[in-house]
Amino acid sequence: MQMSFYSIALILGILFATLYLFLGFHPKEYRKINFLVLFILFTELLSVIIWSNSNKGGNENLLLYNLLYVYVRPTAMLVLFSQLPFSCQLQKTVFPTILGFLLVGGVISTFLQPLNGAIQSYSYLLGHALVLAYSVIFFKDILKQSKFRDINLLSLPYFWMASLILFSYGERYIFFILTYYYPSIGDYSMGHVFIWVQFLAGLMYLSLGLSFFAPRVFNRYYT
Repeated sequence: MQMSFYSIALILGILFATLYLFLGFHPKEYRKINFLVLFILFTELLSVIIWSNSNKGGNENLLLYNLLYVYVRPTAMLVLFSQLPFSCQLQKTVFPTILGFLLVGGVISTFLQPLNGAIQSYSYLLGHALVLAYSVIFFKDILKQSKFRDINLLSLPYFWMASLILFSYGERYIFFILTYYYPSIGDYSMGHVFIWVQFLAGLMYLSLGLSFFAPRVFNRYYT
């Protein structure tokens, strides 16, 4: 795996999330979310390693990459949103949504895009669109919740998670459509954009690990 800002940020995110877990701050409030974040970060790290060695492993690596990158990662992100404090009962819709996503993915894998044939673009777009939808809803919801009205949003790990996931996944979603369905654009015009996409993705994963320390860095209440 070639070391870059993306991979370094990913590793640092894992280290910070692990450090928080061992320090034991607010174990009841953030423990489940902490484990989910660590799972997401390790899954992404494994995906990067597999993709960097894809030329050596052929279809076997492509199968693992599709499973991790196309299915496990967005599924883990959706489970993460099921643990965030919506003001409505939206958490209850997450697991039916995941089930529907996996069922559609099974149909796509059987009839349209085999897991070991190519990157599953349809499942990728669907899974990441679901993550984007929940991140938009939660980001708007947390701004409106009365219980956070007098709380500094920068002190909430949820705020950092939703914000960075929204911007990173949104940019990555657009970039995937342009480069996958319009390869000429990707070959000639998007190299510098890819660097920015990777930078923002690395920043997101680093922030996922650092976000747990936000309550200890920022004042919880506005003064």
